[in-house]
Amino acid sequence: FFISSCGFGFASIIRLRVSLNCLSSLELVMPQPLSRVVPSATFEIGNVGLATLRRRPKLAIAAMECIASWSHVERFLLGTYVQLAGGEEADAAAVYLAMETSTAKSEAIRVLSERKLSPDHRALMQAIIRVSKACQKERDKLAHWSWGTSPELPEALLLADPRILNANPDNIYVYRANDFESMRHRFDRIASWGMLLKFILMDHVANHEGRLYAKLCAEPEIASILSRQAAPKTLPPQEWPEWLQPNQD
Repeated sequence: FFISSCGFGFASIIRLRVSLNCLSSLELVMPQPLSRVVPSATFEIGNVGLATLRRRPKLAIAAMECIASWSHVERFLLGTYVQLAGGEEADAAAVYLAMETSTAKSEAIRVLSERKLSPDHRALMQAIIRVSKACQKERDKLAHWSWGTSPELPEALLLADPRILNANPDNIYVYRANDFESMRHRFDRIASWGMLLKFILMDHVANHEGRLYAKLCAEPEIASILSRQAAPKTLPPQEWPEWLQPNQD
């Protein structure tokens, strides 16, 4: 389905296309160490002046799509802060962006949520943020780790933590197309949750009788977090509106 709305205090109109397939739980695909894939492989990684990504252009695009997808999650977090802070949107956004760490930003949102939201909505929002913080570690690797390639793996890119000065097959990770695709889908899901949460907080008609709230609470990752707290009331799937029913294809 398609959702068009004014996004979280931004002047431009956001058009977010959310696939019901993306809203379903996705299997977590984890990149494997090179030592488990091809233990004897040769590799080049973190070499200055080496145009690594040009050697694997399709995979480079897939990696950049992950980073682009994460920007929607960042927009959701900024929009949540602005919505809770109230006042001039530009001022609230400036304060949020001045915070240097994701921990500080999450803490600011948490403090505001305790002052502004009902317990159920606060628990839901904090569950989404908790999932997003876990996924941010994946995104940060793409942005900050060292890239490389191996001639034995023409269909893969390599990534290694630059803080480990002596890279070896045990701490170099192999990223294939399905790794990037799985990552992008997880990021897209979180961004879609953010849009639905916005509709909940603004009391949008789409959340009539708490239907969007029930939908989000039923997401496996969110449900797992909420189960450790007071269990919220949710509607069973058969009572969801037709446009929210799981895709049977």
